[in-house]
Amino acid sequence: MDLQKRKDLNLRLGNLILAISLATVPTAITYGTLSIHGLNICRNLNSKVSPSIKIKDDCDKSAWDTTKSYIILIGFFITLPTWMWFYLSMKKKDTGKNNHNLVKKIRS
Repeated sequence: MDLQKRKDLNLRLGNLILAISLATVPTAITYGTLSIHGLNICRNLNSKVSPSIKIKDDCDKSAWDTTKSYIILIGFFITLPTWMWFYLSMKKKDTGKNNHNLVKKIRS
C-alpha cells in the first residue's frame, strides 16, 4: 500500500471517529425528542378513549420500542454528513498543501 493510500485511509478513519463522537449529542437529542413525541401521542390518545380502556401502558411501551428501533438509523444519518464534511474539508486542505509543495519544487 503506497503512502498516499495509507494517509487517505487514516484520514477517513480519523474523521469517522471524530464524526461519531460529535454526532452522539444530536443523536441523543433526536432520540429524546422522538421519545417525548411518542409519549405525548399516547397521553393524548388515552384522554380520548373510554376510561374503561387503559391503553396508555401498552402505548408507552410501543412508543419506546419504535423509537429504539430507529436509533441506529438516526445515528447513521447524523454521522454520515458530519463525516463527509470533515473528510472532504481535510482532503481539500491536504490536496491544497500538496499542490503548494509541488509548485515550490517546480520553481526551485
